Amino acid sequence: MADQSALSIFQAVSTVALWGIVIWLVCIHITEYVKKRTRIRAVVLDGQGGIRDEHVLGKQKEVLIGKSTPARMVNIDFSDSAYAGSIQAEHASFVRYGAYWYIQAVSEQGMVGLRQKSGDTVYKLRRNIPYRIKQGDIVYISYEKIVIQ
Repeated sequence: MADQSALSIFQAVSTVALWGIVIWLVCIHITEYVKKRTRIRAVVLDGQGGIRDEHVLGKQKEVLIGKSTPARMVNIDFSDSAYAGSIQAEHASFVRYGAYWYIQAVSEQGMVGLRQKSGDTVYKLRRNIPYRIKQGDIVYISYEKIVIQ
């Protein structure tokens, strides 16, 4: 009789512990999902480091970077930049795949660079290859800076 009551207590404790683990894992999953869905901002800096423009990377699939023309409007426009001569009409784009944002060079000419938050090196991006961006990264369009926040 004592063995049966000990077995019942063990089963009850095991069941409660198992449900506790399941609930804990679900909470972690929800927390990670919410972190991924947090909207990030692309902050365009001026020559003195002040904020020139700001774009929320939200639900859209793509944010085009370059110079607006009568035939094609871009989301982040560098037409009036001091470096406009080295920026193409369709220079680069932020692209969303799932919950993550990426930067990719669109133009064959012109430089697109990426400096990750934890590094000092600016990597020149290859054309049409998406590179994942995170908060704290800096994207260079020619000599213009876009800070990811």
